Amino acid sequence: MEQSVRTNWESFWHDLPREKGLPVWDSDGAITATAQLSLFQHHFAEGLPVLDIGCGNGTQTAALAATFPRVLGMDFAPAAIEHARSLQADSPAEFREFDLGDTARAAELHEELGDANVYMRGVLHQMPDEIRADAVASLSTLLGGSGHLFAAELAPSAAQTIQSALGQAADAVPKLQRVFRYGLTPASWQDGKFEALLDDAGIDVVDSGTITLHGTDTLPSGAQLDLPMNYVVARNQR
Repeated sequence: MEQSVRTNWESFWHDLPREKGLPVWDSDGAITATAQLSLFQHHFAEGLPVLDIGCGNGTQTAALAATFPRVLGMDFAPAAIEHARSLQADSPAEFREFDLGDTARAAELHEELGDANVYMRGVLHQMPDEIRADAVASLSTLLGGSGHLFAAELAPSAAQTIQSALGQAADAVPKLQRVFRYGLTPASWQDGKFEALLDDAGIDVVDSGTITLHGTDTLPSGAQLDLPMNYVVARNQR
């Protein structure tokens, strides 16, 4: 990952108190990973480890570990992994540092674990465009011949929702504003770009649809900040 991006994320997690629900995306696992099981669980081959890539403080990792025998939460920010190990100490989930943009490290991980199923939420849209091809190539390596990917990214329309929320008041959506203060700005996706990246890496989409990111922030009206997302279930071409 580019050093500036890495530094921004590390600073964000380093400065954030170790409390659940502080990141704007840190929705409870019951309404996120657990609620999404019906979308991907029947695709995930039994017996494979599940990798939660971009795990942050491990909320969704812990939720997945209640269903799957071996779950590893992975994030390239060391401070995020420290949060996860602290906040999810009662979970059987494992946590490791891992940079999805490092294709050589992905190959080493596949050599260690074999094929894996991957859960990934809101990772690619935060990456610089020039890194995404390597990130998706790493996903292909990790999936191998039998793994499946469940990946959700902000829909293109999320940019308008974010701008509308920020414009409602100077102190509106403070958790979202914290993200922007660290230079972590969501990218604007064009329709079809997500699927094109996967196709270029030889990954086939077998299912897709829309879901909602139930944010932990609130609007001045008291309403919850929700953001639209698109998801895919995918596997390597066979």
